[in-house]
Amino acid sequence: MPRTRECDYCGADIEPGTGTMLVHNDGSTTHFCSSKCENNADLGREARNLGWTDAGRTTTAAQQQEAKEQAEAAEAAEEAEEAKADDTADADDEEAGDADDEDTADADDAEADDTEDEEAEEAEA
Repeated sequence: MPRTRECDYCGADIEPGTGTMLVHNDGSTTHFCSSKCENNADLGREARNLGWTDAGRTTTAAQQQEAKEQAEAAEAAEEAEEAKADDTADADDEEAGDADDEDTADADDAEADDTEDEEAEEAEA
């Protein structure tokens, strides 16, 4: 019974009666589904470097996943820096607000002293 083989270069299924089987001098065999795969193998091209092969798609998908994870990590780092900058700005605003409150309290004390002085002068007169 004929069986379906898999191309050793691109990973595609080879129907019975199609494709090429290359027998090496050491007796090992390599199956190719098309002349495209055979010629690329003869030229020494790695299947993992070609996007149309199974190995290439796997490599490309892994690289895309890695790039996506790096981009997410970079975004998270930027957000953390922004949050830190916002917290620092808020702390500075609070300190400035506390200083303003102290200035306001000093001004209120000065007005109260002026009022007491005026009342004391009126009482003497």
